Amino acid sequence: MNFASNWAARMRQSTLLRETGPIVLLTALWALYFWRVLTPNVPDQVSLPQGDFSGQFLAFGAYQARRLLAGEIPLWNPYNNAGHPFLADTQSAVFYPLRLLTIFGSQFTGGWNYYALQVEVILHYWVVSTLMYAYVRAITGLRLAGIVSAIIIAYGGYLTGYPPLQVAVLEAGVWLPLILLGIHKASASATVGATRWNHRWLSISGLGLGVSLMAGHPQTSLFMIYVVLAYLAYRARQRRTPMLNTALMASLTLGIGFGLAAVQIIPGLEYTALTTRLDIGFDARSNGFPFSDLITFLIPNVFTIWSPLYSGITALALGGIAIYSKRELARFWGWAAIVAMALSFGGATIAYHLAYLGVPGLALFRGQERAAYVVAFSVSILAGLGVAAVQQRWQLSSRARQTGAAIVIICWGLAVEALVARVIFPQADLDALTQWAFFLAILATLNWLLFRAAASGWRAWPAAMVALIFFDLFSVSAKTNWEPVPAGQRNLLSDLVPIVQSDGGLYRVDGRVGLGENYGSLIGLQDIRGTSPLRLKTLQNYLSLPQYRMHQLLSVKYVFTDWTELEVPSTIKAETTIGSARATLRELDDPMPRAWMTHEFRIVSNDFDAIKLLADQNFDPRLTVLLAVDPNLTPLQAPPSYEVAVVSYAPEKITINVSSTQDGVLVISELDYPGWIATVNSKETPILRADGALRAVALKAGEHQVELVFRPLSVALGAGISLIALFVTIGLFFVRKFGSAEEHITES
Repeated sequence: MNFASNWAARMRQSTLLRETGPIVLLTALWALYFWRVLTPNVPDQVSLPQGDFSGQFLAFGAYQARRLLAGEIPLWNPYNNAGHPFLADTQSAVFYPLRLLTIFGSQFTGGWNYYALQVEVILHYWVVSTLMYAYVRAITGLRLAGIVSAIIIAYGGYLTGYPPLQVAVLEAGVWLPLILLGIHKASASATVGATRWNHRWLSISGLGLGVSLMAGHPQTSLFMIYVVLAYLAYRARQRRTPMLNTALMASLTLGIGFGLAAVQIIPGLEYTALTTRLDIGFDARSNGFPFSDLITFLIPNVFTIWSPLYSGITALALGGIAIYSKRELARFWGWAAIVAMALSFGGATIAYHLAYLGVPGLALFRGQERAAYVVAFSVSILAGLGVAAVQQRWQLSSRARQTGAAIVIICWGLAVEALVARVIFPQADLDALTQWAFFLAILATLNWLLFRAAASGWRAWPAAMVALIFFDLFSVSAKTNWEPVPAGQRNLLSDLVPIVQSDGGLYRVDGRVGLGENYGSLIGLQDIRGTSPLRLKTLQNYLSLPQYRMHQLLSVKYVFTDWTELEVPSTIKAETTIGSARATLRELDDPMPRAWMTHEFRIVSNDFDAIKLLADQNFDPRLTVLLAVDPNLTPLQAPPSYEVAVVSYAPEKITINVSSTQDGVLVISELDYPGWIATVNSKETPILRADGALRAVALKAGEHQVELVFRPLSVALGAGISLIALFVTIGLFFVRKFGSAEEHITES
């Protein structure tokens, strides 16, 4: 009895080690790859370069952290673009789970900062590697295949290229393997011809999609949805699932995903419709890879800043073996890679023209080279399928041996400097090209020897393959983007900023040169500019006005500029050097207040005509306001006397006291946007569009307290849908049985 129990215990321990071993290995490789980010030794530390990483994601994350840690939901952000709906800006990722985890965890390590966001970034490489391992392990039944695919996707050229700088691209993209795993498990758990799949696994797929959508890069999530729907249809065909049931299961998966993210999607759709994003046409959207970038499949780091098509030489060889040996799913992922590659060239091929006209959603986005996302994931999965073919004693045919030898010879020929430099690529960096050409030749040789040894039964080939792949990708991508500057030593702000911060009043700044990026959100300084890709059309119209008029209407007090003079009187407060440029901080001598009364108005039916009138230097916005509708006020009878005081200002609530001897219009220098509600002495009153962009309230003579509160219906509707979707997801996961009685569940 003791022997039997001890044997059973040893077997359980052995199984546990076999299943956890690959995760331990992937974690160790992850720690090795990012050791210079994780090390406590400051001289060895590296960090991501300033730019989009710091100017967009670090800055927005700082505002998000301040508000959430104060127990508030950041619906509106007054610190960039003269104010915008923060939650509705998709890249803010307000409810993205791993961002919430980072914000909470950073409070134990010094607060939200450059390093905290870097840790969030590198955590996603561990996430994608473990999820890819789980998926490929499931479809092949082999741990080695899962490990190989995990390493290739995590450390290949795509995810280590621009995604860590464009954090939303990375965070939206890593959840694809989880969704695929859910679909695979759901379909594999049903008998052939069953009308229902396992609803628990489908709910996991929907959850993965919802998390991706909340990460804030709709284009990446859209590519993901295309792949997921195609994969679900492919699996349904394999399992002979009726078409109607397939459509219902696709609807369930998409419904859960979009439902969970509705709290961000619905406000985002409302916001996007009011921005400049929809005003660009085919030519602006159809850019993509040049055909010459195909060479980065083989030679990285020479012809482009990043090499998103590079997955390693071993990955290409394994993918070719998977397709040649006709492995299950190889055809699907091969076609996925081909279609995505065709789309990635943008308008240079007819493929994108057809997709632009016929594929829902594709015409909304620029940068078609981002279809490399699908190429990278397809190649990594094909590599796992190729490992399965090799591990199951796939034999190299004589033709395959000859082909491999020919490829090796060609690679060595290309590595001859005179041939490569003078004949094929005369404009390339000769030193870099020679180095990587020889690197290609060495890898091709090692791979040829490895596959021959594997086909001959060499028992150590799995370890050799993992080592070769990691050596290849680590050598290519480990230094990509990372700079030898510790995160704690990043200085994002110029010397001019503290001078402005010392002014405790309510004002805006024009931070074009000297503040920059979205650093207004980072430090809580109200800037009329910003780098968010979504900008309201009304603000864009104002940016086209003469600078002095734009500054008037937006109540700008300080201007960070490289101009030697402004159009209106100003005082130089300080000067500094930023790079090679001279930047000056100027304080306007007579800035407009945040709110003011006008007792004369003109009716202008549209924003375009209002902007033309505002551009006239003879127009005085202090005296006259341009309104789209008649405010129904008594005409001016005598010279007016009035006082306006902003008594409290918060992102979603502004309180203003007004006293006026005549009827008039209170103009508030805040951008007009749906969801703002105005009350006058606690009674709701309409908000009028003033001067083509601002908010205004019509007031009778007397004393009034005006409150403006941001309560967008889109957020309330989205939150309600998300809560329902969350309850449905939980219910689906925990309900034991769902579907018809004829469904039979058998784990494959």
